[in-house]
Amino acid sequence: MTHWHAYGWNGRDRAESKSRDDELPPMEVKYWLRKSPRLIRATLKTVDEAVDWMAGELAQHPYPESYGSSDDARLQYVRDTLSLTAGNDVVWGWYPNASQYISRALIACPRTADGIPCPQGL
Repeated sequence: MTHWHAYGWNGRDRAESKSRDDELPPMEVKYWLRKSPRLIRATLKTVDEAVDWMAGELAQHPYPESYGSSDDARLQYVRDTLSLTAGNDVVWGWYPNASQYISRALIACPRTADGIPCPQGL
């Protein structure tokens, strides 16, 4: 059954992961699933749960007004993307202020075609 694992990283600059155990985003988004399961912030079984999780992240770390679109439009994008076909991911990165970078990812699981099993064995 398709579900999504939620991941996140807060930092000063965009960076790429060098290890399975660090919280930095991997080079390819599917490789979040190869990270340590302790890095999973939530496991979401429905599109509604995934949208609600991302809404909570936006509430904690708002996009600057200069980014243009509204949170409603962003969340509709999440809903539309995850609803299109099983296996779609949503990956966002933004600067809510000058000193912080936020990375959030909803990664579809399992990835049987890629040979990547569910990190939680679901």
